[in-house]
Amino acid sequence: MSRISNNSQLIKVVQHLLFCFFAFFSLVFISFTSLATTLNTHDIDKLISHSIKIRSSDSEQFKLNLALLAENENLLSTSQWEEFLYLQAYKLGIEGDFIQSILLHKKVEHSSNINVRVRSLKTQLNLQFFLNHFDQSNGLVDKLLAELPNATNLKLKNGVLRVIAYYYNHIEEYSLALNYAELIDSKLLSNRDKCIINQLKLLILLGLNKIKANSQSIVHNIDFCYGVKEIITGNSLLLEQARYLNQEKEHTQALEVLTAQKAQILTSTFATHHQVLFSQLSQAYLGLNQLDLAKEYGEKSLAFLTDKEKSKWALQTYLTLAKIAEHQGNSEQAISYLFSYQKIKKTINSIEQQKAYARAQIEHTVFGKKQYREKLATDLKTITTQSLQASDKIDEYEQGFSNNRIIFAAQLGIIFLLGFSLLYFRHLQISTDDINKVDPLTGLYNRRHFIDLAVSTISRQIQQKQDLAVIVVNIDGFREFNQKHGIISGDQLLVALARLLKRHVASLDNIGRIGADEFVLVLPRNTIDSAMLVAEKIQLQIANLANALGMADGSITASIGVSDNNLSEYSLKYLMCDTSKALIKAKQNGGAQVYCFDSSMTEREKFKVKDHGLKYYFEQAENIRS
Repeated sequence: MSRISNNSQLIKVVQHLLFCFFAFFSLVFISFTSLATTLNTHDIDKLISHSIKIRSSDSEQFKLNLALLAENENLLSTSQWEEFLYLQAYKLGIEGDFIQSILLHKKVEHSSNINVRVRSLKTQLNLQFFLNHFDQSNGLVDKLLAELPNATNLKLKNGVLRVIAYYYNHIEEYSLALNYAELIDSKLLSNRDKCIINQLKLLILLGLNKIKANSQSIVHNIDFCYGVKEIITGNSLLLEQARYLNQEKEHTQALEVLTAQKAQILTSTFATHHQVLFSQLSQAYLGLNQLDLAKEYGEKSLAFLTDKEKSKWALQTYLTLAKIAEHQGNSEQAISYLFSYQKIKKTINSIEQQKAYARAQIEHTVFGKKQYREKLATDLKTITTQSLQASDKIDEYEQGFSNNRIIFAAQLGIIFLLGFSLLYFRHLQISTDDINKVDPLTGLYNRRHFIDLAVSTISRQIQQKQDLAVIVVNIDGFREFNQKHGIISGDQLLVALARLLKRHVASLDNIGRIGADEFVLVLPRNTIDSAMLVAEKIQLQIANLANALGMADGSITASIGVSDNNLSEYSLKYLMCDTSKALIKAKQNGGAQVYCFDSSMTEREKFKVKDHGLKYYFEQAENIRS
C-alpha cells in the first residue's frame, strides 16, 4: 500500500511540474507574440506600402495587414494615419459598402500628402460613376486634372489617366476613353498594372466593336491577370467577355469560360461578381434551352439583389427569369418578373439619359482642361457674332414680313436657341465655380475662396478706417473623437458647428472652413474686446453641442484664438499668423478656452517705418530717456 501511495504522489509531482512547464511556455509565447506585433515607424511604412500594393490582389493578406495596423493605431503618425484611413476606405469599397467608402475617402481628399489626395479622389471617382452619380463624377474629374500637374509619381499619374479613361468608357464615350488610355506611360508598369491597363483597353475596343468577345487577346489577358494574382480585374474582364458572348449568341463559349472560373469568382469577396456570374450562367443556359439550370442560376442571382438594386445586371436577371417562366408555362410568374423588369427599366432609361447628358457635357464644360476653356471662349464669341448677324437679318426681312413669315419664324427660333445656349453656358460656368469654392460637407467656403473674400473685406475696412477682428475655432481632440464615435458622428459635429458659427457673422463671406477641424470668422467693425465677447459666447454654445448630438456633457470642447488689426496693420498674413499663435497658446494651456493675442507674443512692434528707411527701436527705458 505504501508503494502505491508513493507512486501516486510521484505522479502528482510530475503532473504539477508538467503544468508549470506548459504555463511558463504559454506566457513566453504570448509575450513573444505581443512583442512581434509591436511595430516601429519603419515597419509601419513598409506595412502600408505592402497593403497598397496587394489591396486588390490578395484580399486575405490585405485584411490581416489592416488588422495589424489597427492594433498599432496609437503609433501612427499623421501621414500614416491618413494612409490607414485610405486603406480602410478601399476595403469598404471592395466589400460593396460604397457609400461609407466614399465618406471615408472624403476625410483624406484634402491631405497635405498628394499621393493620399490623388488616390482618394481617384477611388471616389471610380465609386461615384459605378453608382451612376455623374453629377459628382464630373467634379471629381476636375479635381483630378487639377492635381495631375503637381504629381511627380509616374505610377500615380498613370492611375489618374486610367480612372478617367474608365469613366469615359462607363458613359460610353469610347473614343475619348481610348485617347486617355493611350496616354498612360508604360515604362514603369508592373505586371499588375499591365493587367489592369490591358483590361481597360480591351473593354474600350469591345465597346467600339473593334474586336469580338472570343478574341484571343481577351483570353490571354485574363490568364495573365490570374497569373499575377490580380484576381478581381481578371474576374471582371471574364464576366464582361461572357456578357458580350451571350449578346453575340455564343452561349456555349460563354458557359465554358464561366464554368472554368466559377470557383475562382466565388472565392472572391466582391459580392457583385457573384451576382453577375449567376446572371450570365442563367442567360447562357437559357440560350442553350436548359431551362432548369437557367432557372436555378437565375434565382441564385436574384438572391443577391436588393430592393434598391437598379443595375443592368438586375435588369438582365429579371428578363431572363421572365423568359424562363414563359417557356415553362408559368405566365403568372413571368408577369411578376416582367413587372419588376419594367420598374428597373425606367431607372435604367434615366441612367442612360444621364450618361447622354454627361457625354454632352464633355464638349461644353470646362473639366479643368485648358483646351476646353479656350473652346468655351471661342464658342461664346461665335454665338455672339451669330446673334448679331441674326439681328441684322431680321432688319433686312422686316420690310417683307407678311410674305416671309416662315423665314421670320426661323430667325426667331435661331435667336431663342442662341440665347438659351448663352444662358446654358453661363449656368455651367457658375456651377463649376461653385463646386470649386464650397466645402461640400458644411456648405461653407473652402480655404482658397475664403482667403480671396477676406482680402476684399480687409480692403473695405482700410478704406472706411474701421476696426477688424479675426476668430479661429479648432475642435479639441477631433481625431480621437472620430476614433471613438466614428466618422459619421465626426461629420455631424462639423455640420452642427458650422451651423452654430454662421449665426455669429453678418455674411457667409466672412466665415470659412480652412482645415479638417478648423474654422475662421472675420468680424468687420469689431475690436479685440467685442471679438472676445463673441468668442466666449461661441465657447459656451459649443459646450452645449454634446447634448444636441446625444453625447456626454463636456465631451465636445474647442480652443479659440482671437486677434485684431491693431498689431497686424490690416495684413491678412499677420492676422492669420497672430490668431494661430493665440490658438496654439489656448491648446498648450489645455484647450477648451479662449486666448487673445497680445504684443508679448510678437516682436513686430519693435519695427517701425520712418521717413525713407526702416529703423529698429529698442523699448528699454534707458534708450527712451536718452
